[in-house]
Amino acid sequence: MAPFTQWTAVLAAASLCSARKPTLEERQIPADPTGVRTITSPQGASISFKQPGKQGVCETKEGVDDYAGYISLNPTTNMFFWFFEARENPSEKPLTLWLNGGPGSDSLIGLFQEHGPCNVTEDLKTQWNPYSWNEHSNMLYLSQPVGVGFSYETTRTDKDGRYSLVDADKANTTDAAAIGAWHILQAFLELSPQLDADITNFTFNLWTER
Repeated sequence: MAPFTQWTAVLAAASLCSARKPTLEERQIPADPTGVRTITSPQGASISFKQPGKQGVCETKEGVDDYAGYISLNPTTNMFFWFFEARENPSEKPLTLWLNGGPGSDSLIGLFQEHGPCNVTEDLKTQWNPYSWNEHSNMLYLSQPVGVGFSYETTRTDKDGRYSLVDADKANTTDAAAIGAWHILQAFLELSPQLDADITNFTFNLWTER
């Protein structure tokens, strides 16, 4: 091997040996959330949430509350939700649950691309939608079944990243997903007086896509 080729090989090997693996923070693994509030039912279900609208995200109309986080039935059933009050007189408006198709199509698609209070712009900011369905109804969006979107059973963090772990066969049919969504909805309705005192009209609408 020519001397120049030998030195090139040595330098390349040294470079590989000295390369530092980025930390989880440098790889932009999400930090643990702060400012999360939790309410719990006597049966053990809980809702952990923040209010993104108060931070200028999505529903930014003054006086309109929103809540996003997890409805948890137990340690391995954690479903992501986003609830928006109706923009006018929420205590008099019905509750509408929106589900995209599937099972396996996240309701956040409907939220951000179809009829939610905001959509996402090219620069990854939210833009207020004056034609949102919460002009006329309180709106609930779910990432369902568990394993879709931000919903999870358990998580694992190791040197390579953070992962959502889920049993892919647990809710792989429409019937199984429907049962799971029903239980989550019961927990939401049970805890809704603690979550938002304006949720007093329980006229219920279900809208979905196939």
